[in-house]
Amino acid sequence: MVRTLSIVVWLLLIILPIGSGVLFLLLSSFHPQTVVNSAALVNLLSEYESIVGSFMLAVVAPLGACYLALWMAPGLLQRPRLQQLLSPLLSIPHVSFAVGLMLLMSPSGWLIRLVDSVSGLFPSPPAGWPLPEKSLVTVMVVLVLKELPFLLLMISAQLKQLPVSSWLTQAQSCGYSERQAWWRIVAPELLRRLTLPMAAVIIYSLSVVDIPLLVGSNTQALLAQRVYEWTFQFSTDSQVKSITGAWVLLAMAFVLLLINTRHAAMYRCLVLCKKVNTRSAWWNSNKASQYVWALLGILALAIIVILALQSLASHWFYPTLWPASLSLERWQTEGPYLAEPASYSFWLALTSALFGTLAAIVLLQRQRQKAANAFYWPVLIALFIPQVPLILGWQFVLREPLSDGWQIGWVLWSHAVYTLPYSYLVLYGAYVRFDQQWLTRAQSLGYSAREAWWRIMLPMLKQPIAVAFAVAFAVSIAQYLPTQWLGQGLTPTLTTEAVSVASGGDWRIGSLYALLQMLLPLVVFVAIGLIRTQSYAEHS
Repeated sequence: MVRTLSIVVWLLLIILPIGSGVLFLLLSSFHPQTVVNSAALVNLLSEYESIVGSFMLAVVAPLGACYLALWMAPGLLQRPRLQQLLSPLLSIPHVSFAVGLMLLMSPSGWLIRLVDSVSGLFPSPPAGWPLPEKSLVTVMVVLVLKELPFLLLMISAQLKQLPVSSWLTQAQSCGYSERQAWWRIVAPELLRRLTLPMAAVIIYSLSVVDIPLLVGSNTQALLAQRVYEWTFQFSTDSQVKSITGAWVLLAMAFVLLLINTRHAAMYRCLVLCKKVNTRSAWWNSNKASQYVWALLGILALAIIVILALQSLASHWFYPTLWPASLSLERWQTEGPYLAEPASYSFWLALTSALFGTLAAIVLLQRQRQKAANAFYWPVLIALFIPQVPLILGWQFVLREPLSDGWQIGWVLWSHAVYTLPYSYLVLYGAYVRFDQQWLTRAQSLGYSAREAWWRIMLPMLKQPIAVAFAVAFAVSIAQYLPTQWLGQGLTPTLTTEAVSVASGGDWRIGSLYALLQMLLPLVVFVAIGLIRTQSYAEHS
């Protein structure tokens, strides 16, 4: 039974989506009207600013998030409960996070208003502010802060598998400080184990479209954004550019993934060749990283509050610190328009998260049957390919007109393609670490292998399964390109509507969509937190 289900999962959620994307690019590249040749490549190079900007974003944002996560990670050892702080941050979709961050930190944001109310320095929004509403830097900041909780969660899972405390104690006995031991001994091993999660972050940063539409530069669009725009222009030149751009994205992805495989080795060489500095800078202290943990929690809370205030504000002009009045009028006015995308978002996320989590369990259970504990990296292959070429391929396969019901089905399938790898990432460590002796003892008491799984293993793994489901739910909520392209506008979600409204400059209505988009996964993560609390109470 498990073998059959695993074959179905491989065919439907791994082989079919990847195969269709590759098939589309190959067929389109040799089609007479959209042939990709040297002339097409030279024509695309006129968009060199987009190519360079995309490459910079895919390098700087993942590295920034990675090393910030490594710097903060010792807090997870000293205060394990800090992991609970990751839940509200993970639950905030990228679009909601971007909208909330702009309402907080843009030149006319709440923090500038706060400074002006105290000092009177900014009677008008400051020019040359480091975080403008639309720029490549803004996209980088959003991606660094949003990918940080995911990498911290991956680091937390790895810390449970490594004898980190023993390593640090031995290093300190040799004269290293705690922080020096962390960066020289623990960090290289964590970087090696973070190769696959980092690959997913790199590819997402390279191929992201919704965040640049919201806060990216209007004059220097990223390459993925340009390819997305070209696909909606039906001229032959635009179609050739879109296919060529997809190939360039794949080539950039290959180069970046190749570099990523050598990241840990380069870091190890650099750190071990560097002379030990006995003085500890302030930024390398545990207290400094604790401040960042506190700021991260405050940021998550502030984003929720600012989105709620903006959605309820009737009038809120710069530089006033608080809205003139709060009213439910906007909610009442937009309520009828919110109902349909909210319903689609919830049911798509619920169903695709369920499918993705169950599919991950099937694959992991099949691994246990085969006694194969190695990480199945092909399960994550959808995360290693930019979304634009993949979804272009899916459009090619599904190019015939579809009824509404079938469109919803294909959108659901596309979401499940992305919920599976994230569920697998979260569940893998717990599944591999599960002690086989529990099942052996159950079978010695007369249980069959299937009964032992249902009665022993499943209840003991309910916490990681619940977390995997919550992460998959949040991943589905955040999907933009699959919903926009395969849904053909007939399956609107909170994400597609939030991007559409907020990218047009209407932050007031955009904040309403973003708030509701954030609340759906937040409720799921809160429920998971309650399950954990109940489980701790039962064990104590």
